[in-house]
Amino acid sequence: MTPNSTKPKEFKDDFWKAKDIKFSFGEIIEDNSPASEDKETFVGPTLKPSATDLRSWDMKLLERYPPFYAPFCDMCCLCTYGKCDLTGKKGACGIDIEAQQGRFALLTCCIGAAAHSAHSRHLLEYLIHKVGPDHPVDFGNNIDIEAPIIRTLIGKAPKTLGDIREAMSYMEEENLHLLSACHTGQEGNHLDFESKAFHAGLMDHIGMEIGDISQIAALNLPKGEPDTSLIELGIGSIDRDKPVILCIGHNVAPGSGIVDYLEDNDLEDDVEICGICCAAIDITRYSNRAKVVGPISKQLKFLRSGVADVVVVDEQCIRSDVLEEAQKNWNCVNSYNG
Repeated sequence: MTPNSTKPKEFKDDFWKAKDIKFSFGEIIEDNSPASEDKETFVGPTLKPSATDLRSWDMKLLERYPPFYAPFCDMCCLCTYGKCDLTGKKGACGIDIEAQQGRFALLTCCIGAAAHSAHSRHLLEYLIHKVGPDHPVDFGNNIDIEAPIIRTLIGKAPKTLGDIREAMSYMEEENLHLLSACHTGQEGNHLDFESKAFHAGLMDHIGMEIGDISQIAALNLPKGEPDTSLIELGIGSIDRDKPVILCIGHNVAPGSGIVDYLEDNDLEDDVEICGICCAAIDITRYSNRAKVVGPISKQLKFLRSGVADVVVVDEQCIRSDVLEEAQKNWNCVNSYNG
């Protein structure tokens, strides 16, 4: 008899009679195969935390690692009370220089989080329109946890693209509340602004995860594959004898569409497609024929080089004068041809 064994004295039923039956239970093996039901999702202690739910923990961190401010500007120009000079005095709304620096830190974090989340919403809805909300989020056997941040904050593992919308809506709501805290009179303590800046960073991370999960699942980008192709890098890798399409920005959708068109029309050997900044990385994940020109700091240099015949821009990581610079180059070419 094992410790988990039982020995009933008598077993009776309408059609069965027995005595001294022995039941023995050995080791229980859990089925973790893909065919089994949903695995247990381990979640954080505070699901969908608000901007104040983690404040006590933020304050512990800020007490141990206090922020250091070196004001790049002594003025506050964020509302119609001002401009206010905060050197040794408070502004018209009552804010001091320390709180103003904390507010500006929160504002910059909100800008970054909003940029990434807007991209993720745009990309998620585009991909849902393209492949449907029931498209599976399946990263194969090489990735054990496909969405660590969403699992922790939302408490669910996304199974389809449509499931990601819940995390997207949560993040957008939090971003809205965080930005509203930058308005006049919403906070007076610099540490409260810094606490909210931490929360904005958390929202930024979930936003980036949403975007990458969506494009990996819908566009079949590499999923932890050890033999992923190496990509050519630099302006010298571009074949100038071919028409050159340059993609600049943050969104893989335009570049992936161009790659599809070239492949569908057997033009992939006749046209060069390359990218700058984030779009370059993601396009090369979609096609190993694409090339990376370089970072955003090389954008103006490459535009003025005249190598690109077509420039495609989408969102973020783009110089404000990209159209102006492209037109200058086009005008020079036409003047030379004339």
